[in-house]
Amino acid sequence: MGFLSSIYNPQKPRGFHMPTRYYDKEKEEREHRRAVVLQQVKLEQGEELPKGVFVSDLHRKFEKNKISNRRSKDGSLKTLVILGFLIFLGVYFIMRM
Repeated sequence: MGFLSSIYNPQKPRGFHMPTRYYDKEKEEREHRRAVVLQQVKLEQGEELPKGVFVSDLHRKFEKNKISNRRSKDGSLKTLVILGFLIFLGVYFIMRM
């Protein structure tokens, strides 16, 4: 009976619903600066911060830059290896002729 009902009453497609999201860059930066200032105040007062908390943005920027440099070095190394292999193949085929 379920088969017959699906022929006569096909299912309607599900609707698409995406909630609106707002990104306020200024608010996020303001909250980040506030958190950094609060961390610095706690350090000045002698309170200990939990492990894994960055004290300043300098450390985060350094890590981000280090990762970026590593990626660029890996990419250039791969390019050099491929280029060397292609040159080797070219010389090999030229010498065989």
